[in-house]
Formats: sequence, structure tokens, C-alpha cells
Amino acid sequence: KDLIPVEPLLNGPRHWGVISLAGYWIAEAFCISQYQVASSSLELGLSPGTTQMSNTNINLSSALACAANGWVGCTFGINFPVFARASFGIRGTSVAIICRAVAAIVWFGTQTYQGGLCVQVMLEAIWPSFKSLPNHLPSSAQVTSAELLCFFIFYMIQLPLLWIHISKLRYLFMIKVIVMPIFGFTLFGWAIGRAHGFGPLFDRPTSVKGSPVAVVFFSAMSSVIAPKATLALNIADFTRYAKSPRTVVWTTILSLTIPVTLCAILGVVVTSAVEVIYGVSTWNPLQVCELWNNRAAAFFAAFCWALAGLVTNISANSTAVGNDLAMLFPKVINIRRGQFICAVLGIAACPWIVQNSATSFTSFLDGYSIFLGPVAGILLADFYILRRRKLELGALFCHGASPYWYAHGFNFRALVAFFLALVPNLPGFANKVTPSLHVPKGASYLFSVVWPVGVVVAGSLYLL
Repeated sequence: KDLIPVEPLLNGPRHWGVISLAGYWIAEAFCISQYQVASSSLELGLSPGTTQMSNTNINLSSALACAANGWVGCTFGINFPVFARASFGIRGTSVAIICRAVAAIVWFGTQTYQGGLCVQVMLEAIWPSFKSLPNHLPSSAQVTSAELLCFFIFYMIQLPLLWIHISKLRYLFMIKVIVMPIFGFTLFGWAIGRAHGFGPLFDRPTSVKGSPVAVVFFSAMSSVIAPKATLALNIADFTRYAKSPRTVVWTTILSLTIPVTLCAILGVVVTSAVEVIYGVSTWNPLQVCELWNNRAAAFFAAFCWALAGLVTNISANSTAVGNDLAMLFPKVINIRRGQFICAVLGIAACPWIVQNSATSFTSFLDGYSIFLGPVAGILLADFYILRRRKLELGALFCHGASPYWYAHGFNFRALVAFFLALVPNLPGFANKVTPSLHVPKGASYLFSVVWPVGVVVAGSLYLL
């Protein structure tokens, strides 16, 4: 049932208009990960201006990919797993689905962990004695009793929201789209007012050591694409409920590029101001809350960041896994059940252990676009070039006689293109996850453009 194309019927399930679509992207823009997105670029030695240029370029590229796949979802009323059948085959689509699902599950656990930290700040603001809560866990657990308690509090808060059907999620987005921009502008005004300007970070020139500036520039772009690589695929899960394909395209391009860039700028401004005001350099907005001598302000700021993470977790992560599992096991799993399975697997990922023990965790998430880039390249090349934007909807749900059945349900042309597209980036990916592993400099430099390389190489090989 969840896989059936959504018909554009009057008063039917297609309720998403300009406001809902814009709200979706604005809601996605304001979260802790986007706030911190410029930190790695500045730490690599890029100037704030160059960093923002890098962010804007990759956000625009992501927006174009999202608009292209979003147009498909709206035009045909299908989600990503069904769309992938056209290029990978009825059975071969499992490869693309698994690639996306793994990334979404890990991100679900990560966002839940960050939400738990927000809950901890709120509880400490209400009851300062909560800071003295005894820790009964060993150091090897790499999480305190307070952090684990707050993790599960946030986890239990978001569970009931997984019951909301995708077509109704626009109401949740609208809450965030009202709260977060107001909070963002308030935080921006506080930073500028207290620091009497933009602070020292904006006077910092580009000072890159050990690598060409161009390589660092593109590497910064790759770190920005990590959260967007999944969205570039699963946007059809939401646009299938939109009213107009044209509205999907221009709303996606504008509403993704501008707000996401503004949130990254907010992170730079606040971090720079904190250096002036408190003499501390931190990219963690929750640590900024703890610096304030105002418990009410700390509570409401942490509440806003928790709301941001909650909405992002439901829209970008659990819904994606729900659609994927509904495709893999259609007889026993629907989207709602798949979302709850994602929630369980998110705990199994033990994000507190991974984040606190592995310095390569962020590098792994950034590098995961090595798998998602080729999938996007094959989908776009197949639909926009080979098929010229035409699909046989009924055939996407048939076996045997379907043109999308290929050879026993697998399009080996797509699978070969996918795996060959991994080869150029594998050495750089290995070095990213394990820095002690030495690879040729050229391989590391190539990995700085991992997502575009994956898209172009896979798409080109598929067209041969």
C-alpha cells in the first residue's frame, strides 16, 4: 500500500504546496550539524569567505540534485525505492536501498544522541543539581549515566511522532520553520551586539598547510555534502505528496540553498563572538548555552536545538528507512513499522560509543557519499538521458514481463557501473577512515571531490 503511486486527486493525499515544501527545507536547514558545518573548513585553514563560497557551491549542487529527483517523485507519485527499480531492476534496487538505509540509521542514532545532550542542558537549567547526578557507568562505556538517561528521554519523546503519516508531517515542519528562524536571528543579534561586530574569525585569511588550497576547498565541500547526499535520494519520499512538479523544483533550489547557507554563517558568527565575549573557542552550540549566566535562556536555546534535531530525525532519517524496508519486505513491513525498526537499530548503533571513541566517525559519515554519489549518478543518467523522463508506472510493480525486470530482476549494467564508480575513491576513503594508512597523494586529492566523482563516473559508465 505504501509503495503505490500517490494520485493527484482533488482533496486527496497531495497536500504539499509552496509553504509545506519551503517549510521542509527550512526545517532541515536549522540543526546542530548545519550550524557546525563550517567548523572543519575553518580548521583546515580556509578563510570565512572561502568557506562560505564552498558551502554555497555545494548547497546549490545538492539543491539541483534534490530538485531533479524531487521532480520525479511529484510527477509520478513514487518514492525513492520504486524510482530506483527503473535503473537497478526490480530486485537490483536492493543495492541502492541498503546504501541509503545504512546511512540513515547511523544518522538517526547520531541525531538522537545530540537531542539527548539538548535534554541534559534543559534539565540542568531547571534543576542545577542534575549536574551532580552520580555516574554509575564505567569509563569504558564512554557515556555517563546522565547522558544515557537524557538520550532515552529524547528517544521516548520522538517515538510517538513516528506514528504520524508522511503526508501529515508538514504540520511538524511548520512548527520548526516558525521557531528556528526566530531563534536563529535572535542568536545572531545577541552575538553581534555582545561582540560589537563579527569578531576575529572574519579577519582570518586563508592559511592552508600541507595541501593545495584547491584540494582543501573541495574537501570542505565534501564534508558539507554528507548530510545532503541522503536527502538527494530520498526527497521523492516527500515530493510524491506535492501538488506541482514546477513548484517542487524552484522551491527546492531556493529553500535548500539559502537557509542552509545562512545557518552555516550563523555558526561562524556565534563562534567568533564567543571568542570575544568569553575567550573560549567552541563550535558546539550547547556549550555556548552553558556559558550563559541565564538558566532560562539556556533552556529555551537547548529546546530549540532539540526541536531541530527531532524534526530532522523524523524527516531525513526514519522516513527514509521506513520507505526502504517497506520495499525490501512489502508483505510484513509498511513505512510506519520501518520507522520503528529504524529507531531500534539507531540504538544498536550505540552512537555515544562511536562518537566518543572513534576520531574517524565524522570522516566515515563524510565519506559515506562514496556510495550515495554513484546511486544518484545512475538514477539521473537513466531517467533524464536514457529514458528522457518517461516511466511505465505499472511495469515498476511487475515481475517477469516488465521492462524493468532485466536479467532475473537485476540490471547488471547499473550494478557494474555502481561498483566500478567506487574504485577511484576507495584509496582515499580508506585513508579518510584510517589516517595511518598511507595512500598516494593523488588518491587523497581525488577523494576531496568524492560525491561529484561518484555521480559523474557512475553516470558515464552507465551510459556506455
